[in-house]
Amino acid sequence: MATTPQSSPPVASKSTVSMMLGIDAVLIIIFAIIGVSSHDGDLGFLNIARVALPFMLPYLLLSVAIKPGRLIHNVFPAGIALWIITVILGPILRAILFRDSSEFAFVLVTAGVLGVLLIGRRSISTLVSRRGKNA
Repeated sequence: MATTPQSSPPVASKSTVSMMLGIDAVLIIIFAIIGVSSHDGDLGFLNIARVALPFMLPYLLLSVAIKPGRLIHNVFPAGIALWIITVILGPILRAILFRDSSEFAFVLVTAGVLGVLLIGRRSISTLVSRRGKNA
């Protein structure tokens, strides 16, 4: 049984990487808006930033650090690792920066929502980039 060598992911352009990181940032802001509004909170800029920032910082910094040109569309292992680390570091940064505690239920909901948004975005962009390559 012959196996084909696994090729490395294609390199995305800087503009594509920037656009995907921008989309990820918007998705994290949407996560914050959903969370704040579900608790009848103030949807002002500072309140949204207070929720989004602790998750956005680790996600975007780690995204830039892991060869984003090659891995911006990658679901596994890069996307999964980014998601898990963001879910772990977000509540920690939230406690450090804003002295906000995070109940276990909050962490579970955060993991689910960010998983759908961030892994979902990577899944969609993977499909789109593969279609473009095969067209």
